[in-house]
Amino acid sequence: MPEVPEFDKAELLVMEKETLGIYISGHPLDAYQGMLQKNATRNSLDFAQTEEGEEARLTDGATEIIGGMITSITKKTTRSNSVMAFVTVEDLLGSVEVIVFPRDYEKYRREIYEDNKIFIRGRVAMEEEKATRLICSEIIPFSALPRELWIKFSDKESFLREEEKLYSLLSTEDGQDETIVYCEAEKAMKRLPRNMTTAITEALLNKLIANFGEKSVKVVEKSLKIGNKQGTI
Repeated sequence: MPEVPEFDKAELLVMEKETLGIYISGHPLDAYQGMLQKNATRNSLDFAQTEEGEEARLTDGATEIIGGMITSITKKTTRSNSVMAFVTVEDLLGSVEVIVFPRDYEKYRREIYEDNKIFIRGRVAMEEEKATRLICSEIIPFSALPRELWIKFSDKESFLREEEKLYSLLSTEDGQDETIVYCEAEKAMKRLPRNMTTAITEALLNKLIANFGEKSVKVVEKSLKIGNKQGTI
């Protein structure tokens, strides 16, 4: 038999699931554990049906964020001939059923497909003797998580000296990622205006590192939960 390389991790997991119905060598979300912990306010265990006398883990009507991978979709047509969906989202501990009403289905239908990795913000819906569900209000794909580009300068003077060069480099990429300049000596930051957003690409990062040094360039994923506040330049 010829020697051939092993399938890559993603392919292997898909084949395991198709053949055995379960994952054996890992889980497609293993690489995203940190992202899930940072952004999801709840996991699937919180939505599981509680035993009699056990205190509820969630509050009916509360806004929560879950994250995971879509494993099944059931579409329904309403009386008004609109489409809604019941979506099962699996994380590393189990799964949650999410109800997507017509207005939000139409808004996010391009993100509702099996194996897509997403965060869903929604309202908790609790019923007696049933597993708790989430009513969708927003879908954020893992790939669309907001990111910030941080550029560090030793002090404000050095930033002002390199300011035009920085702006010129940022303008080479078109996107929605925000840039924050940090001046170390003053312990102050400057958030560049929205008309100066960029796209954090490998090409841009390489240019910035070549001009300002590897230790001066950092990409930070913003949390979906709560943002941090700092002083400004």
